[in-house]
Amino acid sequence: MKTLINVIIRFHLVLLFLVLEIISISMVISDDLEKKKVVFSSANSVSGYFNKKINTWLAYFTLAQENEVLRKENLKLRNQLSKYEALTQKAVRDTFSIDTLKFAYTTAVVVNNSIYKSRNFITIDKGKADGIDVDCGVISPQGVVGAVVAVSDHYALVVSLLNERFGISAKIKNSNHYGSLHWTKNDYRFASLEEVPNHVHISEGDTIVTSGFSTFFPQGIIIGTIDKFRSNKSNNFYEVDVRLSTDFKSLYYVYVINNTMRDELIELEKKVNDEY
Repeated sequence: MKTLINVIIRFHLVLLFLVLEIISISMVISDDLEKKKVVFSSANSVSGYFNKKINTWLAYFTLAQENEVLRKENLKLRNQLSKYEALTQKAVRDTFSIDTLKFAYTTAVVVNNSIYKSRNFITIDKGKADGIDVDCGVISPQGVVGAVVAVSDHYALVVSLLNERFGISAKIKNSNHYGSLHWTKNDYRFASLEEVPNHVHISEGDTIVTSGFSTFFPQGIIIGTIDKFRSNKSNNFYEVDVRLSTDFKSLYYVYVINNTMRDELIELEKKVNDEY
């Protein structure tokens, strides 16, 4: 109490000024509607400014929650799109092909990642308990990431596209000519597309996507774009540098793709290989 009294005594002139100021403003605007509007408009502007700043800070702290909601919504849409494409293709062809395989998507978070080794791997926070199995494909919202090579109950190890021993079948989107895509160990931003005949018309900027010739990925998942290319006269194939669409250095959220007909396809192909 004594402290409060000391503060009042010390700042009594300032407090007196503020009280008189408030009384003066009240007397001025009490009977003048126009002045009252001006005062309240100014007060609303000031309070609105501070409310906007506060809401901006609050929104920043809720970004993680909003991202999780969007991630789940994207997962739902991906699964619905996969089912729709399978039904559409089956209705058109009514024959078995890799295009009509059913793919289910599961979200996951990257908990460990390497990009500077010759054989890079990624660890994600989903495993057997979440339906993840070996040979599931892994993509990011931007494109291909890799494939699952080992699983535990709650984690999975993914061989990264940035691994000298891992390669995938890829094709040029606008021409459907396909080749084999491998990482060359030079830069985490680039990979090499091989086995594309040099009579094929290609251009810098052409989109490279998955061909669908594997059980890892459905066709049409983006891998990257052609950065530059050159013709190898000795073997009649292009040497194509592909700028990867996935930024492996900032990789965090991923989707795991489970081919629900993988076992059937592998068994069928094994039977044919054994007999012929």
